[in-house]
Amino acid sequence: MELYTAGTGNGQRAAIAVNECGVSCKIHVLNLGQRDQKAADYLKINPTGRIPTLIDPEGPGGKPLTVTQSWAILMYLCEKTGKFLPSDPVARVRMFQWMAEGAADYASVNQTIFFLGARMPEKVPDSAVKFYEDRFVNLWRFADAQLAKTQYLAGDEITAADLAVYPIYAGRKALPDNAGLKHLQGWGERVGARPGVQKGMKLEI
Repeated sequence: MELYTAGTGNGQRAAIAVNECGVSCKIHVLNLGQRDQKAADYLKINPTGRIPTLIDPEGPGGKPLTVTQSWAILMYLCEKTGKFLPSDPVARVRMFQWMAEGAADYASVNQTIFFLGARMPEKVPDSAVKFYEDRFVNLWRFADAQLAKTQYLAGDEITAADLAVYPIYAGRKALPDNAGLKHLQGWGERVGARPGVQKGMKLEI
């Protein structure tokens, strides 16, 4: 396999998936600042010009498969290897629930904070940034409440949901940590201590 990625939350999520699932994969780290993702050779692989992209020469039926979107790459590798997918039907539903929460809510609010602070052409009022920072923290309160009852988001075993959501937490952990979400902080320490997660966050092969 080959993974084209970069040091963003999305890129880290895909790299975590590769390392935690234990698949043999060559990792190409693109320099987004130099617009490697817009190079002609990369656009042939992923016409959207975004990262990450996974190429599996032995996909379903033994045919090559290209997968984009970090959440899809994570689920593809979990399905391919049979890892991080709970067999209990309730836990499996909870896993998908937390992945949807992460993709639809945590990730979008996190991205809004980033754009307001780093990408807007004019100065954004501090109150606007704080509004989304507060929303970000309040979203994590639901996770903190769950983690007061279980070790991981879908139960007492780590699942794809934990791996998927972790880069969002790690990238802006000061906000929920400073809000006193201790159960969430403990979860972050447990997930972050995993060797595959550490390699994925650092984009090591």
